[in-house]
Amino acid sequence: MKSIKNIMIAATFAVLLGGTAQAQTYQVTLAGASPGGLWSTIGAGVDKALAKAYPGSTVTYQTGSGGLANSKLVSDKKVPMGIAADMELAAAYRGTGPFKGNPLKDLRTLFRAYSAQSRFQYSYVLVNGDVAKKLGIKTIADLKKHAGEIRIAFNRPGNMDGDIGIAIMEDSGIPVKSFKQVVRAASKEMGSLMLDRRIDAVVLGIAYNHPVIREMENGIPLTMLDVGKKVSDKVADDFGGQTCTIKADEHKFISADKVSVCVGAVVVVHKSMPDAEAHDIVKGLLVNLDDFKSAHRLLKKATTPKTVAEPAIAPQHPGAVKAFKEAGLL
Repeated sequence: MKSIKNIMIAATFAVLLGGTAQAQTYQVTLAGASPGGLWSTIGAGVDKALAKAYPGSTVTYQTGSGGLANSKLVSDKKVPMGIAADMELAAAYRGTGPFKGNPLKDLRTLFRAYSAQSRFQYSYVLVNGDVAKKLGIKTIADLKKHAGEIRIAFNRPGNMDGDIGIAIMEDSGIPVKSFKQVVRAASKEMGSLMLDRRIDAVVLGIAYNHPVIREMENGIPLTMLDVGKKVSDKVADDFGGQTCTIKADEHKFISADKVSVCVGAVVVVHKSMPDAEAHDIVKGLLVNLDDFKSAHRLLKKATTPKTVAEPAIAPQHPGAVKAFKEAGLL
């Protein structure tokens, strides 16, 4: 009788801990970007949350070339999970940009790594303040009038931030070819070019108050142009992002709220991922969200259960949907 009683007690504990006496473990790879950046800390956070939820589980972060490459790797089933920015996932799922004519319709959203409204990637339209004062540039319309006198920079070819910047100009009625000079460069190089006064303006998608922005702010006078809701909404819709705002008191170089385009990032998986696995990963993340957030100060500030459940261009995986519904988030 004592043996039967012990078995019943053990079974009761198993039910309380999740319904099985043997804990499930997961060994998965998450494709990201360069080591040491925000995406690598996202990988560390997911690993920490999953290991706590399912002891013995590990998430291995695989460095790579970013969300475009990660989307293809996931679609080809070469990795189970990948991080992609909204505009990268939009291009892959819709079959635009580098995926033109070849949409990756087998991609599914597992969860959102960070929301567009967290402003981890906000499109700044900045003009050297001295140049702006000399030419009377206070608005995008003014920039259009003086485009032939302006040397401007966008992110390098192949980086979709550059595509967003160009779209902002084109949808504002400013053909890129109308500028005096167009430079394609990485964000840090754009900051240096502005500080050295070798260019007059940048359209730069970067985290709010990023060191590159602070360096420019502290080195030269700046004028920030408002993109406007109509153009921001169109560009955001085209690239899977959202219209967002920087408040008047958030930078010393603006005195009124500025509207532009923001994009977030999601973790994507193949539609063939088992529902139970997708459910468990999302549930483990939600239950241990503080562990995920502890990986980076920006995640700690901006991440909530609601932001994790925010949808993206690719449909949410059915297993993720189940976990979000159980948590009351859908």
